[in-house]
Amino acid sequence: MAEQRDTVFVIDPDEQERAVIVEAALEPSGYNVRATGDGNEALSMLLAEPPDVLVLDLEPRGLSGQDILVALQSQSIEVPAIIIADQGGEREALRAFRLGAKDYILRPVREAELVQTVERALRDVRMRRERATLISEVRTADAAAEQRLREIKTLMGIGKSVAALQDSDEILDRVVRAAMQLTRADAVGAYVRDDDNQPVLRAGQNLSRNLLDSMDEVVHDDLATLVMNSQETYRGDGDGLKRFKPAQEDVNAVIYAPMVVNEQSIGVIWVANSRLPFEPHMTDIMSALADYGAIAVFNAHLFTTMQERSDALERRVAVAEQEAQESGASSEDVEEALREFAQEIRSPLTQILGNLSMFKNGELGAIPPGNKAAVDVMHRQVGELVNLIDSIIPPDTGYL
Repeated sequence: MAEQRDTVFVIDPDEQERAVIVEAALEPSGYNVRATGDGNEALSMLLAEPPDVLVLDLEPRGLSGQDILVALQSQSIEVPAIIIADQGGEREALRAFRLGAKDYILRPVREAELVQTVERALRDVRMRRERATLISEVRTADAAAEQRLREIKTLMGIGKSVAALQDSDEILDRVVRAAMQLTRADAVGAYVRDDDNQPVLRAGQNLSRNLLDSMDEVVHDDLATLVMNSQETYRGDGDGLKRFKPAQEDVNAVIYAPMVVNEQSIGVIWVANSRLPFEPHMTDIMSALADYGAIAVFNAHLFTTMQERSDALERRVAVAEQEAQESGASSEDVEEALREFAQEIRSPLTQILGNLSMFKNGELGAIPPGNKAAVDVMHRQVGELVNLIDSIIPPDTGYL
């Protein structure tokens, strides 16, 4: 971007002197120069587009130099003014100072002296400009920081909420809504990988017709397959997206984030826009959402599986007790059978609980703070299942 040139406005009724000021002094020094000898025309131009510095004779045609300074003051337009005065005209220059003039030069105008005087006036102008730019940048940075803080708080809230859910469809729906809220996307979707490593559409918002008709079915989506296999979040837009074929129709920008658990991709969360690209930091937002979704889905699946095994254990205990009563089997035989069954289910659960403990304590590597809540929930729920088994068949039997 080209550097902004300072603008100097010259008001001088003497055409020859005006030409010297403009062509011999100011333009060769790199200033953007506007000039006139008419006071009425000058005031209209000044009010429409104030310059950085004003160089004026006090007696142009039409409005006087003092009239022009008064008019600028009344409009709260701050422009440093340099007065051109005749020899012995210092008194008129002093009157102009009371009206806001910053400096003056005496005729005959010397090019070097004029440029030095203009530069003195521009020091304050440039300082004000830099200060205004800095204030604007600080305000913009503050606004961006506040937005990032809101996004982080939202992510933390989502992490806590989905970790407590036990239904995978509800989890995916919650994550999809969060992705729509955080990225302001036109459309959002969630795929879950099936047994043949194909993406199955399980949730979405504002989906195109072809996807609405494919809910809970395998969807042909090159990007989903690529992201699941690479386990890397993809952000693309414009021409860079044309080589892929997102299933959502008429999109110009996408982010695809893999849901990964134990180094295995279980699905993809994606967002799409029809026009505007996504900001770069949205890649991290989507990656975090996908992590929350992956852990919560895995947690829900694990909890369901363990709950089914626990229910099966209770049923088997009840059946065994009933069969023992009907067959007249000894209590020792019943207890032995129950111990063997308890060992079958307690041993893998205990191993899972131990692995989760290592994961929770960081022994298997650091995990993001937001994901720790989901791991804590998984650790607690598996522990509760182990305690349930222990309450039915105590572990102090020599089998563990």
